[in-house]
Amino acid sequence: MRRAEEPTKNFSRRHVRRKAQVRALVSHQVQAWEKRDFAIAADDWLPNGELFSPGGHVFKKDMQSAILEYFRNFTDLKVTVNEMFLSDDGTRLAIQWDWTVTRKEDGKRTTTHNAILVHLVGGKIATWNEYFG
Repeated sequence: MRRAEEPTKNFSRRHVRRKAQVRALVSHQVQAWEKRDFAIAADDWLPNGELFSPGGHVFKKDMQSAILEYFRNFTDLKVTVNEMFLSDDGTRLAIQWDWTVTRKEDGKRTTTHNAILVHLVGGKIATWNEYFG
């Protein structure tokens, strides 16, 4: 009976560890955008990582520039993570977050509900596909 319990315990520990790593990864992404500093999140991305969104396509190497460009028109970003789902094998992550920001042009504050699908390779972001609208 003891042998049958060990794989379950190992799987459970591994899964708990993966979930903690993913929570940290998502927290880094939030902080990078809120603080306008991609260096906070850069280590979570593969060197050839890519972000796809309705607003464009950005390679990891260009992420800091994209963040700064975004904040030319917006300020006071607050990201609220609502839900996250991690596949059993740890390669797929789904995130639902709310992106609340103030438009500089008129001071209007708006919230956008985003759905994000992430492909992870070795715990690092290979692709980040963001959907909103």
